[in-house]
Amino acid sequence: MSADSIPQLSLGTAILVIFAVCTGFVMLRGIARMILGTLTLAVSAWVGFLTWQHAPTLSFDWFGKSIGAVTTGLPLAAFITSFLLIRRLANWLSGFFLNSDGAGKSSGSLVLRMVVALIPTAVVCLIAAVAIHHIGSIAEVRDYSTGRGPDGKSAPAGSMQNLKSSIEKILPAAWLRFLDPLADPSRRSLAKWISTTSKRPLEPVIDPKTGKPIPRAIIVDESELQNLAREGKFGTLLRHPLLTKALSDPKLQALLKELDL
Repeated sequence: MSADSIPQLSLGTAILVIFAVCTGFVMLRGIARMILGTLTLAVSAWVGFLTWQHAPTLSFDWFGKSIGAVTTGLPLAAFITSFLLIRRLANWLSGFFLNSDGAGKSSGSLVLRMVVALIPTAVVCLIAAVAIHHIGSIAEVRDYSTGRGPDGKSAPAGSMQNLKSSIEKILPAAWLRFLDPLADPSRRSLAKWISTTSKRPLEPVIDPKTGKPIPRAIIVDESELQNLAREGKFGTLLRHPLLTKALSDPKLQALLKELDL
């Protein structure tokens, strides 16, 4: 089942659902335990996401190519390991500072507890927003590569792309560049370009503005990246260290802006 087949929820509805769940935890478990649990999940997810961002670089440094066991398995292992370790520490802290009957049941009024529930709601929503933005960026590259027209732009945007666009309207661009640097517009444009040139590597790439072939010296023609595009591994392609190296070329950056992919 693809992500596009899942019924869509508005961002406002999703936030209300998350807030309701967090409020329920406040009522059932107490403020202190709820905050510790949320922080445990948040930190673990962030560790896993950072590992996800750097896993292709580590795989390339260690083995000279992208290996699925590293690019996918390492982030998962990092998340699980950090979650278990942090939860163990959180349980020790909660047992040290809270009594066995879950102290904090009488701490504050209902209004205070609902206000405090905004903290984990904000944390969970921010993590979800970054994850949606990254997944939506991968979907954007995939849909561009499999577009119906020769330029890939005729394919309609899927639900993940629509959600990504909503996230980009809500969160400042500077936040997204900091939280999800491996899915910025320049990387997405370069990944789209590679995904299309991988299907016709021997044909010249035409500049749509001038109608002339783009000099081959500027084009990223790495077999590693071409193979990832052909295999449909757009997530690994988007995070690959060779994209970072290629984007350090000012000529390539200027060309991507002109192409407006």
